[in-house]
Amino acid sequence: MKFNKNTIYQLLTVILLAVYCLNSTSCANTQGAPTGGLKDTLPPVVLSAMPPAGSTNIPLEKTKIEITFNEFIEVKEAFKNVFLSPPQSKAPKTKIKGKTLVVSFEEPLDSNTSYSLILGDAIRDFNEGNILYNYVYSFSTGNTLDSMILSGSVMDYQKLQPQEGITVLLYKDAKDSTVVNELPDAIAKTDKWGYFTVRNLKDVPYHVFAIKDENNNNKYDLGIEDVGFVSETIVPKVLYNDSLPQISTYDMTDTLACLARPCEVHIYTFREKSNIQYIKESERPTVRGAYLKFNAENAVIDSFSIRGIRRDRLITQFNRVKDSLNFWIKGNPEPQDTLNLGIKYLKSDSTGKLVPQVEKLRLTLPRAKQQPKVRSKIATRQTNQREDLLKFNIEASPEKVEQYGIVFTFNEPLEKALFDSLRFTLTTPRKITSNVEYTVEQDSFNINRYIVRPKEQFKVGNDYEIVVPHANFKDINGFTNDSTNVKITLPTDDNLSSIQMIMENVDNKYIIELISENRATVFRDYTISKDTSLLFPYLKEGKYSIRITQDINNNGVLDPGNVIYRKEPEKVTLFTLPDGNSVIELGQKTDLEQILDIKEIFNSKHKDE
Repeated sequence: MKFNKNTIYQLLTVILLAVYCLNSTSCANTQGAPTGGLKDTLPPVVLSAMPPAGSTNIPLEKTKIEITFNEFIEVKEAFKNVFLSPPQSKAPKTKIKGKTLVVSFEEPLDSNTSYSLILGDAIRDFNEGNILYNYVYSFSTGNTLDSMILSGSVMDYQKLQPQEGITVLLYKDAKDSTVVNELPDAIAKTDKWGYFTVRNLKDVPYHVFAIKDENNNNKYDLGIEDVGFVSETIVPKVLYNDSLPQISTYDMTDTLACLARPCEVHIYTFREKSNIQYIKESERPTVRGAYLKFNAENAVIDSFSIRGIRRDRLITQFNRVKDSLNFWIKGNPEPQDTLNLGIKYLKSDSTGKLVPQVEKLRLTLPRAKQQPKVRSKIATRQTNQREDLLKFNIEASPEKVEQYGIVFTFNEPLEKALFDSLRFTLTTPRKITSNVEYTVEQDSFNINRYIVRPKEQFKVGNDYEIVVPHANFKDINGFTNDSTNVKITLPTDDNLSSIQMIMENVDNKYIIELISENRATVFRDYTISKDTSLLFPYLKEGKYSIRITQDINNNGVLDPGNVIYRKEPEKVTLFTLPDGNSVIELGQKTDLEQILDIKEIFNSKHKDE
């Protein structure tokens, strides 16, 4: 092959340029990783472990486990993510040597025990932070390695939402206070979907608990942590093998795959009600109004007085569960800035027993309330606002007024309430106006709340109006209202839809709620105690769910359980369609009818789809 002069010059130029770049930082950055190329998205890979995973007869003392990876790693929040099952009083210690994670134990291991060292999502590659999920190293201090597993889910008992980061505790022998005082025989933690798998178990009965372990001590702190339990003992039935879906690694964004994992138990967490009674809070937010907040429900008050205030000037009211007492002072003169209150009630002593106790409290007004009133005639004329104006709220949602009525809510009790002087009218599409007969009901648990309802049903197409005359109401401050009016027209949008639920085999009191898909919003609720038909009208196109709550003790609220007495919480479940889906997709102009067998739902296995 022949080369001319130009070709030789060009070839020499390329060679010289290549040599220059190899020896110059202007062409290659020798201080860091080269730029460009595909981003590393893979988590670290375990290359080896010493002793090998699954080893038996591991020494009880001075044991170290070394796990080597294919790249440099870092450990994130080891105190929370790296743990041993069964746990010890002190958490494992971790350190990194090159590409190797070294784990040691602060206490001797137990003899003849199968252990799981769980790394959670602690291991990440050093450069990109890719997480190694679900790695578990198993070993035994005995001759054999226990190989049964137990899987399940943990959800909040009220909202039925998955609970992440919950510690599941298993005990082979659990007495009343075991979960409070003793470390468990095995543990696991839940992932984003509330899912867990406990490994290296024996085929013996276990008591199963779940706690939101705020202080990472692997024990239940009574009354200050969420807790749940399975009422019966569980014997693991699944033998470990590498192909099980229970122990596979999942993309937490893959909803269908994560929800399809097998569950043997379902645990519902709750916060226990305290039985220790005392006054934990007292406040005086207004001149005439104050409240006492008790630590436990069903407070028992023997006597209650305020120095210088006659008993007949006091208005008192407990809330529904009797853990909060509201009180107001009516009449003249206006109360002083400081109230000296004396109360005799049943308070818990050091043993937890309720005994009569007298306490004296000083309730003072907030500093802003104590400032003298400076009246500005100019400001008053500009705002046209009376200083003695009684403000109140009227709620009359067109979508809900048929069920809930027209609700009047006042800040403080009324001295004068002329509800029979309201002007309630309806106007037909032909513009004929007539008076509406109505009823008024005072809320038995909130004396500042009144509900007005027409004696005849609201009708679509009519325009309704309530006119409140001037000085129709006067509260205990002597404040009176300005005249106001509220107009109500039922929705007439042809695109709106409805859901009708036919409730069958209702054997107790239940609360039925129409809620959003994410269970955060309640659109409508009913309380029922017999077979009935419930209508949820005026619904926009969208996704809904029906939540059903037991109310066994008929107190109108969802009651939690008790761990020591193994009392389960009142149950909550979602109505499910024949395909198992708990979300109702409602289109426009759709009237959906569903039959719900209450008895069948609560007699079947309680779980959330």
